[in-house]
Amino acid sequence: MKKCKLIVAYVMQRILIPACLCLSVFMSCNDDGAGFEKKPFDPSKQIEISGFYPDSGGISTPIIIDGHNFGGDTTGLRVFFKDSLGVHHRAGVVGSNGDKIYAMVPKLTFLRKLNIIVERTENGKIFSGTADDLFVYKTQTTVSTVVGKPEPDNNSMPTVGGDFSSATLSAPFAIVLDDEDNIFITERSFNLQGIYIGQPSRNEKGEGVSSNLVIADTKSQSSTVILYNANYTNAPTFSGEAGNESVYMPEDDGLYYYQLLKSLSYAPRRRSLITGTETKDVIEGNWKYSFVANKVDNMIYSVMWKGQLVRFNPTTRNVEVLLENVLPNIPNARGQSGGNTYCIFSPLEPNMLYFCMEDYNMIGRVDVSKLAGKDRATYKGESYAGRAFVDGPVNGRGWEDGLLENARFFGPKQVCFTADGKLYIADTGNHCIRVIDTTAPKDKATVSTAIGLPQSPGFKDGGPEIAKFYYPTGVAVNSDGSIVYVADHKNKVIRKLSIE
Repeated sequence: MKKCKLIVAYVMQRILIPACLCLSVFMSCNDDGAGFEKKPFDPSKQIEISGFYPDSGGISTPIIIDGHNFGGDTTGLRVFFKDSLGVHHRAGVVGSNGDKIYAMVPKLTFLRKLNIIVERTENGKIFSGTADDLFVYKTQTTVSTVVGKPEPDNNSMPTVGGDFSSATLSAPFAIVLDDEDNIFITERSFNLQGIYIGQPSRNEKGEGVSSNLVIADTKSQSSTVILYNANYTNAPTFSGEAGNESVYMPEDDGLYYYQLLKSLSYAPRRRSLITGTETKDVIEGNWKYSFVANKVDNMIYSVMWKGQLVRFNPTTRNVEVLLENVLPNIPNARGQSGGNTYCIFSPLEPNMLYFCMEDYNMIGRVDVSKLAGKDRATYKGESYAGRAFVDGPVNGRGWEDGLLENARFFGPKQVCFTADGKLYIADTGNHCIRVIDTTAPKDKATVSTAIGLPQSPGFKDGGPEIAKFYYPTGVAVNSDGSIVYVADHKNKVIRKLSIE
């Protein structure tokens, strides 16, 4: 039997053969080396887990659970990985002989230490057993460079289209992907709380310009500059509204924005918002740092620099003010009353808007479907993450992982969601990408550093232990919400996070 265990462990560890073949090897062995015999479940006895192998791994890692009284019939048999928040993640059960279960580790969270639970339902009654030891889940996150050449010290780098191996970027700032995984890139400089001035955008001659608009086609592996010297543009959004699929890019100030209609091959059109009697003062002396499309009402939302939560109809272009100021009633980290704010809707709660307040080093949220009865002049939504809510924008600034109320950020900019409800944050001043599992209760959810060495700028592809960024400013996900892309500003590249 020892030889058989070694064979199975080796096969599992190397993952060189399909699960069904591994199962056949597993099923051909029992304690005395004789033919396979399934042991039935005995409801008069407890389910016991004596151990499991391996004791750590990531998604789809094969695992053998040893014990007694599992039952050889997999009908009604379940294996769960329970995290510290009490959430049960169901594993894939491949087979059981009563004393051993062969299963596959499910996709889990950034909460790494988990209980393994074996559960069986018989005649409507649930029986279960829990392993004494904890399984350590390892999220496999790696970084690779997609577009551009990493030259952080080359301040005259031009933006030039071409295939991904030759194309260059000068100042990638914010990004979004459409439903065919084209990456739309806005380029511009920026000010990080008065401490760092971002790279200037440059045209094909290396001359400084205010902004460039670029499309990177991930299928053809080529990029195209669709507009040099655009007016300063900020974080774009893609709207999949049927018949009106478009990318919307906000100009920094004033009424204008760019609309890139898919039906017109994404040719940029400069358009103007329309204000009325109640909204005519919203735009004047104000700035719009991001747009986000709502899949429920197909409206485009934004939080202005002065804090107004607004939306507009992309067909009529009429502006509506929902809340007058969602920002804190205190000066920001630059001593000003206002802030650059980046917005995103949750894919799991499609009316829940998360807004990242860069100049306040904090994140808030508001359900836009529940504003009826709220005082538009005073209601600010709710605080969500950031020590700065307690200590203030300056004293609360820095880097610290942990519970939402204790976490520290430094100039967080664009945010995005993966399909499973994880909020990714470009923590610009800390040179890393942070993540929050928003499916966890607010009092138990945590901020984790997904990738990048905090407060250690540089450039390096690879895993969490070595990967480096240099003022990452933009994050966006692909069409199915599984891959995160990063605009790595000072390194002048677009990078991809592969997360398993």
